[in-house]
Amino acid sequence: MKSQAPRNRGRVGGVLGPLRHPEVVIAGCYTDDGELVIVGRTVVLTAAQSAELGAVLKPARHGHPWPDGISSQRWGGRDARKPLTKVEPLVVIDVLADAAMQAGQWRHGLRYARHRPDLTPDDVPTLAAPAAT
Repeated sequence: MKSQAPRNRGRVGGVLGPLRHPEVVIAGCYTDDGELVIVGRTVVLTAAQSAELGAVLKPARHGHPWPDGISSQRWGGRDARKPLTKVEPLVVIDVLADAAMQAGQWRHGLRYARHRPDLTPDDVPTLAAPAAT
């Protein structure tokens, strides 16, 4: 029997593609000291997944901390920098991920499992803040 990757939880902090029809989710979590950090990206969403998320995402207000563009190179990909559509990090999602992590980020593409409207953003665990150097 094939084992399934563990389910993990995050917030949608940005997407690749238009807000109402996202192609890829950029997942985030807050650190213990309140910084919203990128923790991974999904593989390409199906049309149904895109429609589900596009219906609930809200554009980011001024001051969203993420860059205006992002590349998959941070996850081992080779694509060029793409525009990042930033969103309010209010939508909670479950993703399937393997155990490979580096510097607090999943190294491989996440698989979107589902939107969690039954949970609030406070239900997403925080990450330990990076140690001061």
